[in-house]
Amino acid sequence: MTAKFEHAVVMGASITGLLAARALSETFERVTVIDRDRLPESGEYRSGVPQSRHLHTLLVRGQQILDELFPGFSNDIAASGAPEVEWGVNHTYVTPAGLAQTAPTGIKSNQVTRAELEWLVRHRVMNLPNVRFLSETEVSGLITSADHRDVMGVYINARGDQHTTQMLANLVVDASGRKSKLPDWLREMGYDAPAETVVNAHTGYATRWYTMPEAGPHDWAIVVQTRPAEKLYRGGGLMQMEGGRWVVTLLGANGDYPPTDEQGFMDYARSLASPMLYEAIKDAEPITPIYGYRKLENVARHYERLTRRPENLIVMGDAAIALNPIYGQGMSKSAMEALLLRDLLAKTRDLRGFAATFQKRLPRVSAGAWMMATAEDMRYPAVEGALPGLVMRMSHAYLDMVIATIASDVAIGRAFVEVLNLMKPPTYMLRPDIAARVFGAALRRRFTRRTPRRESGEFTPAQAS
Repeated sequence: MTAKFEHAVVMGASITGLLAARALSETFERVTVIDRDRLPESGEYRSGVPQSRHLHTLLVRGQQILDELFPGFSNDIAASGAPEVEWGVNHTYVTPAGLAQTAPTGIKSNQVTRAELEWLVRHRVMNLPNVRFLSETEVSGLITSADHRDVMGVYINARGDQHTTQMLANLVVDASGRKSKLPDWLREMGYDAPAETVVNAHTGYATRWYTMPEAGPHDWAIVVQTRPAEKLYRGGGLMQMEGGRWVVTLLGANGDYPPTDEQGFMDYARSLASPMLYEAIKDAEPITPIYGYRKLENVARHYERLTRRPENLIVMGDAAIALNPIYGQGMSKSAMEALLLRDLLAKTRDLRGFAATFQKRLPRVSAGAWMMATAEDMRYPAVEGALPGLVMRMSHAYLDMVIATIASDVAIGRAFVEVLNLMKPPTYMLRPDIAARVFGAALRRRFTRRTPRRESGEFTPAQAS
């Protein structure tokens, strides 16, 4: 394909920035990715991605897109040692309604660490002939026209060096994450900063890595969900990753943060709604310290609402819409955004007006993930930024019925897996055939529920006859 445009600059070499570079490579002669970190030549952790030490999930939709952008990418993941799992079979979910039924779905993906996945993507992008990387380099500002209407590039400097140089570009992509400086830069240029929507359930992580016991299960993941209705705000997850390791992340919401000391971590694990996770790790060999992380609120910067904006500047990933990472949607959302960027650029002949078009489309890509993450966070009484209204409370009640139905209905379980993996929108669960099964199961549960016996003790419906 003949390049339409000359040069694009991407600020940030995390998953979002890397996938943006891949998308840009089809329509730009040159793409430059800039990051302030030294970029490792393997799946090492780096300081610019502090959340990478915690449990991450590459959802099925995300892996499908990676295979589309990088043919054979799933083979790369498998070659790293990341286990392939079938959703519904190799995942054990302890829900507020009890243990979810194990049933084949045919829906598979690989469990891979964030650091390894980032390296695999970066390695593919580095091999693109028209993409180059500038590591240990900072972007200190935007080059603009005299009237600030057009962004024409970026000012850069070597990390720790105050001497700046100019890098001209036809398009600048901000993929710098939650700490993006763009709102301040816009104010300095005479524009309004975007309005923000924040939904903060005061959640926090504590994570530790273990050597997987030889006698332990080799193909599982355990997720113990919180139970807000019961005022139990603690949950956790365990997943097998490449290298024969377990990653265990404890989650606390509503300000009930998990501790990072040895005894506190284990006591917290023991206090979850199910003992399964604690029993798995109580005799396992830890191979890392316990890492804490608490920057988990949902934040949407509404660039799509700006009535005035400079040309040739777009915002992606957490710099625009950041989700509570406990739901594992972030990397897959970045892949979906990269597809949007690629597809819009393929139809674009002139970049004037492109930034406005892209930003208006971006929230649609993230709408399903945003809805699921914020809806769950609004279950906690201490949530800030939004309170559940009547519609949200009805949604919670319906989702509770869905979760309860999964234990007895394989079809509902598969549909829910598809929604969780961003393969279908949340509204898919409202399809008439699905809703009928959910409400039907709820009615059956109501009439077969165990009720107290009048004299003493309890009786079952069978005993009643």
